[in-house]
Amino acid sequence: MSSLLPDEYLPYLNLLPDIHKVANLFMTFTPVFSYGTTCWGIYRKQTSMGFSIDICATMLMASILRINYYVISPYEVTLLRQSIMMVLSQCVLLKVSLAYRPANYDPDFLTPMPVFRNELNAFMPRRMSASFPAEHESYYVDNSLTKSAQLIINDIVKWSKCYVITIFNQSLKFFDVYYQRPLRFWQWKEEQYYWRFLAQFVVVFAVLTAVFHNSTPYGQFVGISGLFIESLLPLPQILLLNRLQSVKNFKIILLLSWLGGDCIKLSYLFFGAENVSIIFIFAGLFQMSLDIYIAFQYVHYKYHGTDSDISEVVSSGSRDLNYLVEELVKHDVESIPMAQMV
Repeated sequence: MSSLLPDEYLPYLNLLPDIHKVANLFMTFTPVFSYGTTCWGIYRKQTSMGFSIDICATMLMASILRINYYVISPYEVTLLRQSIMMVLSQCVLLKVSLAYRPANYDPDFLTPMPVFRNELNAFMPRRMSASFPAEHESYYVDNSLTKSAQLIINDIVKWSKCYVITIFNQSLKFFDVYYQRPLRFWQWKEEQYYWRFLAQFVVVFAVLTAVFHNSTPYGQFVGISGLFIESLLPLPQILLLNRLQSVKNFKIILLLSWLGGDCIKLSYLFFGAENVSIIFIFAGLFQMSLDIYIAFQYVHYKYHGTDSDISEVVSSGSRDLNYLVEELVKHDVESIPMAQMV
């Protein structure tokens, strides 16, 4: 750049701020910019309807684990500062969201989580769910050991596939605000339970980190767990759009901001940061892939879907199934997209 300027202007370049320092400062306060507007919007409208507090749970746990990981294996200090600011921002956002949550919120009205065995039997072929592996006679084919072994192997593969798919589907339901989670996790009605869980989470991992800070396996567990939790942030939004089959009232500017944030994060990790672990890059790529999937959902439901006039999704889970069905039939309510970080 200096070669493009006349010599008399070169001294003025020293007055410009260091680009690397500016980038570090921007990365540090990104959580404040991203979630400060969400917090202000909830306060201005006096309601948190449409905002999923699952976002607070995801980012708080991920950031706390990332802070613990720094004690075990120090990384770029800017990312540590960002994690601290994220914890502070999410605590404020959680406080405001709970304060302006709908008064009729009650987790008891949520649909119970399907029983795993019932889901498995419904997905598995009837012969296997009823007889595998009890009825061995069905595996004897023309008195051929080879054919019998092949049939058994094929059924084992099908049986294993059914288990994997059922486990995956059950795991996705945990992120779906439509279902009642075990122990009502992060669906409690009283505010004190949220802060109690966070306090216990902090204390448990602080003690474990103090004891096992020299343990490489523990450090890998903490680092990977934190990044994995954070990378799952878009899942609730994906499930919401999939349930609605519509993007009505879903703002394209939000989607663009998420994708822009992913690009900035990955650019910083690739070119602006030093001593960055590969798991940070992997988690960033995985989260960006989920945001790209949301972009495909938007295009599909906007231009190729029904995009009906259904107008409200009870994302806070405050109404029972029968009421929700009645409202969907009447088409009286309006879908509200969940907020998500940049």
